[in-house]
Amino acid sequence: MRTAVAAFDVGGTNSRLRGGRAGEPEYTELKVRTADHPSLGDLLTSCLDEAGLRPETVVLAVAGRVPAHGDVQMTNLPHWPVFESAAFAAEHGIRLSVVNDMTATAHGMADLGPDEVRPLTHHDAAFRADELLAVSVGSGVGSALLDGHGVVRTSESGHVAWQPVDAFEAGYLAFLRAGSGRSERADGIDGVVTVEESIGGLRGFDRMYDYVCRAAPPTPELHDRVTEARRTGSAVAPLITAAALAGDPRAREVVRLFAALFGQYLRGVVLVCLPAGGVVTLTSGVLQAPGVAEFLCGETEFLDRFISPGACHHDLLAEVPVRLALDPLVGVRGAYRLATRAALREAPQAD
Repeated sequence: MRTAVAAFDVGGTNSRLRGGRAGEPEYTELKVRTADHPSLGDLLTSCLDEAGLRPETVVLAVAGRVPAHGDVQMTNLPHWPVFESAAFAAEHGIRLSVVNDMTATAHGMADLGPDEVRPLTHHDAAFRADELLAVSVGSGVGSALLDGHGVVRTSESGHVAWQPVDAFEAGYLAFLRAGSGRSERADGIDGVVTVEESIGGLRGFDRMYDYVCRAAPPTPELHDRVTEARRTGSAVAPLITAAALAGDPRAREVVRLFAALFGQYLRGVVLVCLPAGGVVTLTSGVLQAPGVAEFLCGETEFLDRFISPGACHHDLLAEVPVRLALDPLVGVRGAYRLATRAALREAPQAD
């Protein structure tokens, strides 16, 4: 028996729905702007209605910590009310499982084939590895470890503090500590600035852009594009990365700052999660844009900060393959995989 399933990957900027029948290849997909909805419950209901889906099993992947009771507060949408998962499931007559978005991403990455990833380091071990670390830099920053037994261990690694290593970065830290460009909901105690606040796609690129442009003004073309994006509520990160690839000097400074901080963060996560080695797979709309990953690896300190030649354990980091996932839907892909598994487990068996 095939049962109707639906999977959501709800991010701070965009949300995606995939729905169909468990075990069948066809499915329906939908993408919406997360901010166009007043609550998580409203987003789920309106998406299912628009897609014409009436699922029995739903997996919801969210950007936020998921307590045991399943009631969640979206990390990047603090004005949304807490989503009460049990009440929503009862109201709609569904089996609902809520997971962290990095859990879904890790399961999606486990399905990627060799032609769906691009090596970013000069060395690349056998495609399959016992330990897979999935790292995402999108609206938020996060990671999850898929171990050799198929168990996913998520973290809130994007909310750790970061340490500047030169005067330019120290200036950026002071800029953020002073409240410049920070939202009303500071992500920590006074004086602590997190990786997500610094480089996360929802506001990080805005902050880095404003900091870089304090020392030297942006080109009129870049300024006009960023101003219009902010006026309409659009993301500035794609504009800045595209301008950097086109040679814009201020945009290139922003991307180089992003790359340095990202490489430093990635180093720390690998040392914690892969002390015996493994494979790192990156995902994010920022990195998946054409040419951006190549720019990071060839024109910035990203890999130098990741390996940190001469630092303790640099030999381990130099041997860890880093890859880029090419599928932009890896999160909802993993959530759909989980939903299908759950549905088939619950389906009554024929005599």
